[in-house]
Amino acid sequence: MKRVFLVLASLWLTVFPHLSHAADPFPAKPVRIVVPYPAGGPVDIIGRGLGAKLSEDWKMGVVVDNRPGANEMIGASEVARAPADGYTLLLATDSTFSQNQYLYEKLSYDPNALVPVSRVVFANLVLFVPRDFPATNVREFIAYARSKPNKINYGSAGMGNITHLSMAYVAKTQSLQMTHVPYKGLAPVIQDMLSGQVDAAFGVPSALEPYIRAGKFKALAISGTKRAKLLPSVPTFAESGYPDIESSLNMGLFAPPGTPPDVVNAISAKVRDAVNDPAFRTKFVDELALEAAGDSPAEFAGFIAKDKPLQKKRIELSGARLD
Repeated sequence: MKRVFLVLASLWLTVFPHLSHAADPFPAKPVRIVVPYPAGGPVDIIGRGLGAKLSEDWKMGVVVDNRPGANEMIGASEVARAPADGYTLLLATDSTFSQNQYLYEKLSYDPNALVPVSRVVFANLVLFVPRDFPATNVREFIAYARSKPNKINYGSAGMGNITHLSMAYVAKTQSLQMTHVPYKGLAPVIQDMLSGQVDAAFGVPSALEPYIRAGKFKALAISGTKRAKLLPSVPTFAESGYPDIESSLNMGLFAPPGTPPDVVNAISAKVRDAVNDPAFRTKFVDELALEAAGDSPAEFAGFIAKDKPLQKKRIELSGARLD
C-alpha cells in the first residue's frame, strides 16, 4: 500500500507540478528587479527604493540588476526570457511598453507579451529655455519660434527619447521649424544650454529646479493636470491654452510573459502599499518631483492601451527611427 501511495504521489506531482507549490507564500526566495539603465539615474533610484521597501515588507531580499542599453531592450529581453514565476521583474519606461515598437523595425522582445504589474510613478516634463530667451510663456515661445524658422535649436536626451518626441510634437502641431540636437542624456543638454548652444528642451523637474531657482533657466510650462509641487509657479500647458501638449515619463513594473495572475496581483498590491507609504513618498516621490501612481494590473494595462496610439502619433510626426 505504501508503495502504491508513493507512485500515485509521484504521478500527481508530475501531472500537476504547479499545485505542489500552491500553498507556498510569495516570495519564497529573493526577487530580482531588472533596471534597463545604469546605476544612479532616476529609474535606478526608484528601482532601489522600491526594492528596499518590498524587501522590508516581504522579509525577503530584493536585488536590483542594472542591464542598460539599446533603449531599454537589453533589460526587457532579459525579463521576457525569464521564468514566469514573478521572481524576475522589469522596471521600465514608455520606451519599453509604448515607443520601441514604433521606433524599430524588429524588437528582441514582444512588448505586448510582458505582463503589466503596476505603473509605479511618473514625471510630468517641463519646457525650459535659457534665462535670456525672449519668451516668458508657451504662447510667446511658439510665436517667437514661428518667426525664426530654423533658427531655434532644441536639445533632447536622445533620438526617440520622450524629450525628443515631446518637442517634435510641439513643432509639428504648431508649425514650427526647429533643429533637433540629440544628446546622450539630459545632463549634456543642460550644460550646452548654459553655454548658449541650446535654445529649448523638455526635462524632468527634479533635474531642472536648481537651475530655475538660480535664475539660469526659465520654465515656461509643465505637462500634466496640475502644477508640480517642486515648481508651483510654473503653469501647466492646459492652463497656458495648450491642453493637447502632453509630455510625461512613466515608470512601470512588468513580469515575464505567462506569469500567473495571482502572483502578479500579489506583487501589485505590495507595490501599491509601497507607493502609498509616507516615508517612501517623501523620499522617492516628492523629493524627486515625481507623481505617485501605484496602479493595479488592470489599470496599468488600460493606461498602456491609451498611451500606445499617442506615442505612435508622436513618433510618426517626429520621423524618428532607431534601426
